[in-house]
Amino acid sequence: MFSSDPDAELRSLADDSGFPHRDAARHAVRFRESGDIAALVAVLDDQHPCGTTEMLFAMACSQRPWLNWVPMPTEALCNVANEVGRRRAEEELTLTGLAVSAAEPPSATVACRRVVGPVDVAIEEFPSPDIRVAVRPVRYRAWRYDGVHPVPVVAAPSAEAVRVLHEVAGEPWPSPLSGFLQAEPLGKLPIDDLLGLLAHLPQAPDTPRWAHLATTTPTYWFRLMQPWVCLALLRHGDEGREALADLAFGAEDWVSDAALFALVTTAYREPGRRAEVHDLVRARLDAAMAAPRVVTIEESLAQLMLITPGCTPGDRTLATAVLTRADEPPPDEPEPPKRRWWQRRR
Repeated sequence: MFSSDPDAELRSLADDSGFPHRDAARHAVRFRESGDIAALVAVLDDQHPCGTTEMLFAMACSQRPWLNWVPMPTEALCNVANEVGRRRAEEELTLTGLAVSAAEPPSATVACRRVVGPVDVAIEEFPSPDIRVAVRPVRYRAWRYDGVHPVPVVAAPSAEAVRVLHEVAGEPWPSPLSGFLQAEPLGKLPIDDLLGLLAHLPQAPDTPRWAHLATTTPTYWFRLMQPWVCLALLRHGDEGREALADLAFGAEDWVSDAALFALVTTAYREPGRRAEVHDLVRARLDAAMAAPRVVTIEESLAQLMLITPGCTPGDRTLATAVLTRADEPPPDEPEPPKRRWWQRRR
C-alpha cells in the first residue's frame, strides 16, 4: 500500500468510503497539510488500532524531521569534515589544524576527528552559558571535560555492541514506532554499553550506502546512530528513561536531542507519559533559546517540539519562530577572508 507519493496515497485512502480506517487516513492527511500534531496523534489513538493504522502513521511521518530522519549536523567542524570527505574522494588531503570561534558539542568534535583524523582543534572561547556545564544536575552522563577537551565518561562499548549497532542502525526509521521495534536487539545490551556507544561514536558499518556517504556527508552516520541508541535505552524501563532525561539536560550535545527524541517516542506509545515528555521538551527548548549565543541543536529541538504530543499553539509559535530565524540570511557583513585548513600531501 506504500507508494512513492505518501500524500497522494493518504488522500486516496481518506476518500475511499470502503476503507475501514478512513478516519485515521483523514487525520494523517490533516497532519501532512497543517503540521497539527494532534492530528498525527489521532492516527495512533484510532478506536481500532492495528497494523494498518501503524502503516498510516508511518506514511504520515514520511520525509519529516525526527519522524522519519535525523537532522543533518550543522556545526562548523562537521561542515569542514564533510568537505574533507568529499575532497578525499578525489585527492589525498591532510589537515594542518582547525579553529572555531566558540566551542561546539562534543559529539560534533569527535565526529569531525573520526572523519579527518586526530587533528588539533583550537577553541577561541566558551561563551556563557558554558557548553561544558549541564543544564541541570544529572546522574547519567556521556561526557566530561578535561579543560577544553571533551572526554567520554564511560568505557568504550564492547565489540558485540558495535556489531549490533551496525546491524540495527544502518538506515533511518520509517516512523518512531517502527524505530522502537527495530531497536530491540540494541535494547538487550547493558546500559553501560549503550552509553559507551553514545560517547565513543564507532565508525559506520562497511556497507555500500555508508561507503558512498563517506564521500559526501561522512559525519551523518554519527548523528544518526545516537538516536538509535537512545531508542534502545527505552528497553531499560525506569532506569533507561531516567538516563534519557539526564542526557537531555546534561552538557549540550547531540545526545541531548537524541535522548528527547526517544522520550517523544515513548509519548506516542504511552499516552500517560505525554504531559511529562512535553514538559521536558519544552524546558530544553526554553533553555536553548535563553542562551545568548549560538546553540547548534536549537533548530533540531524546535523540530522536536513540533512533533511532541501535546504541543500547544504557544509551543508551535515558539518553535516556528526558531526555525524561521534559522532560515533567515545573516545581516550584511564584510565577508571574512577564506581560511584553508587542509593542504595536499606532497
